[in-house]
Amino acid sequence: MEKVLRDRLATAGFSSADIRAERDSDGDPILLVDVKYAFSDKPISSKLTYGLSTEVRKALSALGETRFPHIRHHFDEQQKIAS
Repeated sequence: MEKVLRDRLATAGFSSADIRAERDSDGDPILLVDVKYAFSDKPISSKLTYGLSTEVRKALSALGETRFPHIRHHFDEQQKIAS
């Protein structure tokens, strides 16, 4: 999963990802993915994250992982996001 995140988000300043097993509000097993970014003077396009969950799910499925990844993005408070 980290390779997919790094490949997809490197231009946005991908720094690291914390991944842990959790349960959602219905009690189903999930993977909680906290993606952290380094600050960049250049605004980050929100289009970089579009479809990311699908891409991560495909990579996980290829490894036999069935838990759904819930991805949360953590940008620096000063980071500008371009729409």
